[in-house]
This record gives sequence, C-alpha cells and structure tokens, in this order.
Amino acid sequence: MKKAIFSAVAAAVLFSSPAIAADIPVKGPVYKAAAGYNWTGWYGGVNAGYGFDPNYWLERPAGTPDLMLDLHPQGFFGGVQVGYNWQFRPNWLFGIEADFQISDINDTFNFIYPGGGASFATLAIDYFTTVRARLGYVMDRNLFFVTAGGAFAKFQANVFADFDANDGLINGDKWIAGYVIGVGYERAISGNWRFKIEYLYIDFAHLDIRGIETGAGTSVAITGDPYLHIVRLGLNMRFSTGG
Repeated sequence: MKKAIFSAVAAAVLFSSPAIAADIPVKGPVYKAAAGYNWTGWYGGVNAGYGFDPNYWLERPAGTPDLMLDLHPQGFFGGVQVGYNWQFRPNWLFGIEADFQISDINDTFNFIYPGGGASFATLAIDYFTTVRARLGYVMDRNLFFVTAGGAFAKFQANVFADFDANDGLINGDKWIAGYVIGVGYERAISGNWRFKIEYLYIDFAHLDIRGIETGAGTSVAITGDPYLHIVRLGLNMRFSTGG
C-alpha cells in the first residue's frame, strides 16, 4: 500500500514539474544605462563677440569748464580661452577660466569746445582679459553656469581740443583693473567639441588718462568710470579628462 501511495505522489510531482517551472520567474540580462557626458578636464578654444561702453569727460584745471564727451565705445572683439572643469555630485560643476581678447571697441566724438574751435576725442579698448571662476549645473551635454572674477583692459585715448588761445592734447594709454560677472550656456556638440554663448558685465576702476594744455603748461585729462557689456560666442575643445 505504501509503495502504491509513494508511486502516485512521485508521478504527480514528475508530471507537474514543467508547469511549476513555467511559473518560476527567470532573471533576464541586466543592461547598464550609458554613462553621461563627462565635463571634467582641461579645455581651450576661441571666442568672438560684441561689446559697448559709456560716456566720458574731458577735464581741465579748476576754474575752467569740463565737457562731457559723447563717447560710446563699441565694436567687435576676438580672442582665446583656456580652462579646467571639475564635475561633481553628479550634476554640479566648478571651473576656472582665463581669456584674452584683441578688441576693436572704440568711438570718436567730434565737438566744438565752448569759445574754441573744432575738436575731437577718440577712445578705444585695445585689449582685455579676464580670469574667472565658473559654477554650473550639468544636464548631460548641457551646462548652465554663472561666472565671476577679475578683469584688466588697455584703454587708448587720443584727444585734440581747441581751447581758443591754447590747445589740449592727450595721447596715451592705461591698463585698468575691474571685476566681472556673467552667465552662460555651453553645449557638448560632438566628441570633445563644445559650443557656448555668454554674457559678461565688466566694471572697471576710474579711468584718468592725462595730457597737456599747450601754452598754459597745465594738464588736461579724459576721465570716466568705464564699464563694459559683452556678448560672445565660443568654441572649446576638451583635451584631457579627469579620469
């Protein structure tokens, strides 16, 4: 009797095994998501853009009238940049970037000094450079960032002012420091190539470029508190990574 019961149970288990096996979940292959773009590393590139600046004053010695010069230097520029990015946690980025630009930002103002004759003033920004920190938010191949740091620019002034009896002559240049803040967007477009657009505001220290008033031997100066708005495009190539 026991043998008969055992044989029946064994047969039931044997014939039910395929059904049981069909109900057991089978683990399929596990696929890892593709790794996102890595922003960490050194890079370098080129940039070009447009900038514009405010009004200035032509100053004479005390007791003589100063004159506001309707100078609005503006124009194109182009340059190069180099920097390093460090991506962390994993959507944040900190970086440092330095750039140098040759500029055609300038303006000339023709005027008649009160009581004098035909005169002109030219002011130009020949070069400017910035060194900035960048803090950004990463979305795979997209980077949104803010930036801040220091700036330097070379200002060039050329003035001839007809004061009637005497003339005012200024022909000089000066490097001036300032600070810079801005925002931008950068996109990894192909391989190690990246495209960016950026707005910067640069606020410089007081400008004072001096010359001489002929005949009187006193000084004249072109003065102002320059600032610069710039918008530029850039192309970067990453040439090393953080690992």
